Amino acid sequence: MLDTIKNISSTFFQEKKYAVIGIILGDIPTYNVLIIDKKSEDIAINTFFSTQDFEVIKAKVNTSLPVLINFFGKGVINKKVSSQGNYLKEVLFNASVDDFYIYELTQLDQKFISIARKAVIQPYFDNFKADRYLIVDYSIGPFVGAILQNLVSEPTITSYDYELVFEQESVVDYTKDEKNNVTYTMGEEQIDTIQVPLFSTLIQYLYPSDNLEYTKDFLGHSKQEHSLKKIVNTVGIFLGIFFLSTLLISYFLLTYYNDKYVAYESQLYNLNDTYSQVKKLEEEKQNKTKIINESGILNQNFLSFYMYRMASSVPNKVSLDIVRVNPTLKKVKNFEKIEFETNAIIILGSADSSTSINNWVKQLKKEDWVAKIEILDFSTSRERKNEFTLKIMVK
Repeated sequence: MLDTIKNISSTFFQEKKYAVIGIILGDIPTYNVLIIDKKSEDIAINTFFSTQDFEVIKAKVNTSLPVLINFFGKGVINKKVSSQGNYLKEVLFNASVDDFYIYELTQLDQKFISIARKAVIQPYFDNFKADRYLIVDYSIGPFVGAILQNLVSEPTITSYDYELVFEQESVVDYTKDEKNNVTYTMGEEQIDTIQVPLFSTLIQYLYPSDNLEYTKDFLGHSKQEHSLKKIVNTVGIFLGIFFLSTLLISYFLLTYYNDKYVAYESQLYNLNDTYSQVKKLEEEKQNKTKIINESGILNQNFLSFYMYRMASSVPNKVSLDIVRVNPTLKKVKNFEKIEFETNAIIILGSADSSTSINNWVKQLKKEDWVAKIEILDFSTSRERKNEFTLKIMVK
């Protein structure tokens, strides 16, 4: 883990894992492979292995990982030159600049240069591309290791078998040192001299230094392809999460509204049932009220008043047997409406003579509440009783 790399912004689509491959050129090239995890601002070594068989790389390094390459060994020339004038002549002599890949580290008034013929290293780029690896950056030689000076705070750093000498944080010289295998501590990570240029190449890619110059335009297509692939993958993930979230939200909303629907449906059912019962009760109330109104029960001078007035006016020679208030108009039958003759009183009784009946009728007609009196029947029974039936209409 590299805790000392701070306050550097990473892009939104930046990878979280990289494969840095150091190729030591020779009759049989050696591949030093460093898999690095990048989490936020921390860098951690995931895996490191060496092999001379490219098939091992294909088996262990996923093609989804962006690849960075460092070239070293046979065919790579390392020089320190003055940064003044046409310094490339000191290295290339009469050769064409276009035939070489040049990697330059500028330090004060001098340059540290690593060069290699394109014909030597281009086949390696082509091999990785043929196997669908995306090469996003590269470095040549040991001088890229100078980037680590601020991280390890050592006066010298050995990159591969070159010892870089520092003064005031700048490289001033280098020496060949094939025996010195040094381990450097950076946070929780330990890196050795072989891993120094590999680790430095990744840092240069993530946080480019103005002191390093090299040709990388030819990697533009690969980098664009990698960025596009990363964007597509990220957008695909976001879309997947979005649609999954939408589906999940839709499910919860469906469940919520379904529960609400069931609750409202239940309430509506109860309301309809209550409404039906209220309507039924209203109808029963209206019917009963109508019956009561027709019966005359609500009349303020109802039964007690009439009975009192009639009883107080009945002559001694007249007796009352039956009194019917609001009598029915006809015989009551099942499932037929009962009809009452309102404001009517039917009286059945007996008297000693018709004169007594007539006198009583005349007296009743004088009452304010009496509208009309009819003698419906007057007859003599077998027992020689004079029986009568009166109908009194109440005002």
